[in-house]
Amino acid sequence: MPAVLMSLFAAVALSQAGIDAGMPVAPVPAEPDNTQPDVARTSGLEDAGTTKPTPGAEAVEAVSGASPGEITDAGVPVTTASITDDIEGKISAALRLSETVVSGIAIDDLGYKVAPKAFQTRLRVAPEVHFKGFGALAEFDAATGAIYGNPDQTILADRVPVPNFQPIELRQLYLEYKWQSGIFRLGQQTQNFGLGMLSNSGSADAAAGDFGQQHFGAIVYRALLAGRPFYSLGGNWRALEGVVAADLVWRDNNADFNLGDRTFQVVGAVRVKADDERFAGFTFVYRRQRAINADDGGRQTDAFVIDFAGKWAFMRREDRALSLGLEMVGILGTTTQTRTDVAPVSQVRQFGAAAKVNYRYKSLGLLLDWGYASGDQNPYDDKIEGFRFDRDYKVGLVLFDQVLGYQSARAGFRAADPQLTGQPPEGVQLLPTGGSVYNAWFLFPRVRYGFTSWLDVYGGPLFAFSTAALTDAFSTKVKGGTPHNYLGATPGSYLGTELDLGVQARWQPHRLLNITATLEGGLFLPGDAFRQVDGTTMGPVGLGRLRLQLAL
Repeated sequence: MPAVLMSLFAAVALSQAGIDAGMPVAPVPAEPDNTQPDVARTSGLEDAGTTKPTPGAEAVEAVSGASPGEITDAGVPVTTASITDDIEGKISAALRLSETVVSGIAIDDLGYKVAPKAFQTRLRVAPEVHFKGFGALAEFDAATGAIYGNPDQTILADRVPVPNFQPIELRQLYLEYKWQSGIFRLGQQTQNFGLGMLSNSGSADAAAGDFGQQHFGAIVYRALLAGRPFYSLGGNWRALEGVVAADLVWRDNNADFNLGDRTFQVVGAVRVKADDERFAGFTFVYRRQRAINADDGGRQTDAFVIDFAGKWAFMRREDRALSLGLEMVGILGTTTQTRTDVAPVSQVRQFGAAAKVNYRYKSLGLLLDWGYASGDQNPYDDKIEGFRFDRDYKVGLVLFDQVLGYQSARAGFRAADPQLTGQPPEGVQLLPTGGSVYNAWFLFPRVRYGFTSWLDVYGGPLFAFSTAALTDAFSTKVKGGTPHNYLGATPGSYLGTELDLGVQARWQPHRLLNITATLEGGLFLPGDAFRQVDGTTMGPVGLGRLRLQLAL
């Protein structure tokens, strides 16, 4: 199926490159996109962070419909490699302030509840300097995380949806060299595959029409080589690009260097790209993860990943546009992360997919998101089948990001408590989802209307179902092995309905300053998957969030 899709995407992309006239007038993002269009980023391997095309290059022949003088999102320059001889430097910064208030969430069968009221700050600064084809780039966050309002973590595992306050965090620090048809990078970099479902850089919050707020980002120490090997042939040959990379993972959904994980991966990618909105390709990953404090064969994972991602923009006219995005991921491998006496080694068999549709007609936008994460029917057999989206891939406001995020954090705490379970099981630190989509499929239609060029209103219902019984490993174990949910009851299959609404206003008082204010609200109505011990269903959960952003 992925091969057929890629062939279809590629054939249409190459045959119609440059046919559509006019570009859609897209809404201004909630956080201005500071990422650099280059080969590495658009090959799905990494978000380039904060850099932008270096000025001073001379225009040459356009590639696949790109305008002369433009550096396309694929980076294979539609410009020559000539750059001013002077050293050029710049710095960008963005300040984010947000307050999120959540009503009480039942998190176990003992009556514990949490009501997060997190006030968060984040100052993201990105300096860079360039000399001819060479560049040095950095990105760091200062005063980032929740200053106050996070729930009491004496009853929760460390892995919660909103990180606690940190005075400073380095996200990127790397050197690069660019030439006309390629790029080489070395150093600490963020990573993003496809739509960000498997691995997400956490580089931007949702634009008007989408919901959620990113907190983390996958970070790797990487050596990367990317380019278009047939660039010199001209024409459609310039649309073919490839990437290879070798990584030491600092932090992502499944590994944390600070917790003793030593994760190495080799990445390769190939894709066909007509322009920034029309591309399709595959990313391949071999991943080897070990723990420095486990000398008995525990916490070991070897996995192979194949990721297909494509995006296509139709009818790119001033008054209307249609875009489609798709990502599908399969994971095969072995792990001892969840080993037991019965199953010392588990087989990893996981599948996930996500699709995004966005249609705009004048001021009206219709959006539809769909996603699927395979579920694990039995947490105590020798198969790990539950797929988990990256925690920075946001779907709605309440269900995944808050309710399941905190319920699973409570379950992880109980499972690791030696007074309750004796020896904590292998892999217990990964039980909390951190706000990820997990063990579920969803449908999320929305409407967006732009009243003016600076004001958007948007919203819609999220419908979510479990792909396997919503199971808490701790409750299931203490209740004899029959699947039980986080509230100690036998779950149904419907996770529930969520109603989300948002308003976003944008203001540019100066050409160097963008101000964005976003007000979001959500109401989650639980389904029978959240059945309680007394047979009733968990009560509704509401959320309100105000976010202010200033970007230079």
